[in-house]
Amino acid sequence: MEFSPEIIRRIEVEVAKVLNQQGLALTSPQSDKRILAIFDATEVNLARPLEQLDKCIQGGYVVTAMLSEIATKILDISRIRSVCGQERIFIADEITNLQPFTEGFSLIVIPTLSCTMAAKLSLGMADTPCAYLVFQGLLRGNRVIATVDGFEISDESAIPPEISKLGKNYIKTLSDFGIQFVVTDQIAETVLSDGTHHFNPELVGGQNIITASVIAGLPPNVREFGYTNPAIITPLARDLAARKGIRLVARD
Repeated sequence: MEFSPEIIRRIEVEVAKVLNQQGLALTSPQSDKRILAIFDATEVNLARPLEQLDKCIQGGYVVTAMLSEIATKILDISRIRSVCGQERIFIADEITNLQPFTEGFSLIVIPTLSCTMAAKLSLGMADTPCAYLVFQGLLRGNRVIATVDGFEISDESAIPPEISKLGKNYIKTLSDFGIQFVVTDQIAETVLSDGTHHFNPELVGGQNIITASVIAGLPPNVREFGYTNPAIITPLARDLAARKGIRLVARD
């Protein structure tokens, strides 16, 4: 059945009303400049992720923030509100209609990925609004960027190796699903680069620090990654490189 232009216009108007009631606008070609930032419950300093989101806003993006119920009890909402604005802060469990969020964004950023959410997503469990939106974004082929900082475990860490291994397995699985992992300080650069930019390792204390996000950010056709010694390669970075078939080559 075909609809007349007038009926189509009326449908668009009604859909726009529903979306506006949720604080969103009708999906348009500009939706690729809109970020849904999902904040999960982790013990992090919000200064760095919020600074990155603010850079995205300065780069022309509009950021809408969604907080899981437990995140509201851990994170300082007022700080998030100061960056995104009062009208663009949503509490996941208070939303009655998730459709505007699944269809209104082509880019999802998870600046505070928790081990719990990573585990659920790895198992395909979408039993919370935040996990559901991330999983739906992956199914729709949308771009999903998440921070990996919380999963980079040093050799001196007191975390049991069995738990550390679980986190690495989650990252492997989610990378296969299509999630792009970066360190927090690379969120804005990754968003603004549309995924085509290649990041250099961080230089800390005179040594290159090569994390899993560096490997994940390499173009798909890369089979060899050269780095300058001295360098520290995190275990997660080595595992990801091996899985992708990328040979790590040290150069003086």
